[in-house]
This record gives sequence, C-alpha cells and structure tokens, in this order.
Amino acid sequence: MRKRLIPCIFLKDGMIIRSEDFIIHQIIGNPISEVKRFSDWAVDEIIYIDISHSNDFQVRRNDHKVVFSNNNLELLSEISKNISVPLAFGGGIRTIDDIKNLLQMGADKVILNTGMFSDEELLKTASKIFGAQALVACVDYNQESVFFSHGKIRSKYTVQDWCLKIESEGIGEILLNDISRDGKSSGFNIDMVKNIVKQSSVPVIALGGAGDYDDFVECFKEANPSAVAAGNIFHFKEHSYYHAKKTLERSNIDIRTEYGVFS
Repeated sequence: MRKRLIPCIFLKDGMIIRSEDFIIHQIIGNPISEVKRFSDWAVDEIIYIDISHSNDFQVRRNDHKVVFSNNNLELLSEISKNISVPLAFGGGIRTIDDIKNLLQMGADKVILNTGMFSDEELLKTASKIFGAQALVACVDYNQESVFFSHGKIRSKYTVQDWCLKIESEGIGEILLNDISRDGKSSGFNIDMVKNIVKQSSVPVIALGGAGDYDDFVECFKEANPSAVAAGNIFHFKEHSYYHAKKTLERSNIDIRTEYGVFS
C-alpha cells in the first residue's frame, strides 16, 4: 500500500486548537469551515481528535454568524457534509454505542484511547462487532510509558507492551503520539516508531514533532510507518500539504500523487 500523509486536527469545545505538551491549547479555527479546505486539497485522510472534557461543548458568543456545533455527533454530522476523503474521529469514546453513533454519523474509523484502558472488554467487543478495520488506537506516550486521560494518567504499560496487547485484542491501526514532541517541531521519535513498526502486523501512524517537510521524509525512510500525521504544520504554512507531498514525491516515497485544488 502507498504511504499516507494525514492532517491531524485537535478539537476542544468544538474549536480547532494548537496543542503543546498536552497542556497549552490555543484556539486557531472552526472545524466546519476548515474541513472543506482539507477536502479540496484531496488529503489522503483526516484525523480528528477531541480533547474536550465533556461531550457537550461550552456555549460561546456567535457575533460573526459562524456555524458552531453543540457536541461531537452534531459536529461530525456537519463535517461529513463537507468532506470527500476518509475520516477518523476520536475523543471521549467509552462505550459500544459511542462507536456505533460515530460510524453512523459519518466517521470511517473511530479512534480509541482511554476507553480501552478503563474497560478491558471494549476493544475486544468492538472489534467483533465493527471489525478491526474500523478501529484505530491512539497511543499517547512519553519516553517508554503509555499515558491516558489526555496525558494525566501514567499507566504500567510500556509502549511496546501496550501495542502488542491491543493488537492481540483486535485493533486495526496504531496512531503513535509522542507527548514530549507535541507542538515542538523537533522531528518524529524515529527510534520508537521504528520499534513499533517492526513488531506490529497492523499499520502504524507516526504523530508528534513535524516541523518541516523533511521530517516526513526522514520518518518514512528511517522508520517505515504506513503513514505520518501532523497538525500545526498544515495550519500555519501556506499550501503546506501540497509542498509536503511534493517533497515526499521528490524523495521517492511511494505516496499518492493527487494534489487537489489549492487557491
């Protein structure tokens, strides 16, 4: 399969945020208006991760008549109307009904994290019902340890052990998110990505640390993940997705070369 380049959008209370260290959250946009831009770019896929503390978003003023959503399902419904590329959505998923509702509202894949940790049967049951191909595990880690609840709970699991466990229980894809590189533009954790790719039989996505286009090239060439994902670089650099794809193409990475419309 060709390698994928994936914009990752972090949400809080219905708004796109720039995250750093899992602590600093700067509002930078509205996801409903932003999603059309990514769809026009013909991105390979889009990942949405909601880090809100509640499924109901805070009430906000709407002086500019911008369309806002009140909760995840309403937001996903609006997003799915404006998108023509695969979409993975995660955040606050604790039950089978949560997964079913997201898939019914337009998500192609659902991203699990803390729910798998707090309920040991959730992943096993979900994989039997929906299939592994519909389930992605977001593995938030710092050094060797896996963290949950937005990085607040340090577990007993190493990254390697947790990935082996969830793969055996039916996960279809692993999203490796390095907390220490969140918002730092310091490059990917090549060693960790390489180790997990070597031990896994499911696709691995690297996330955390992209600062320039060469970081994508380095990660693909040195660690060989199925995909790389990033957030800030696609929000703050003009025509960034196009330039990133062109850089990968020139570096002989087997990437899909559809570029969409850039205005």
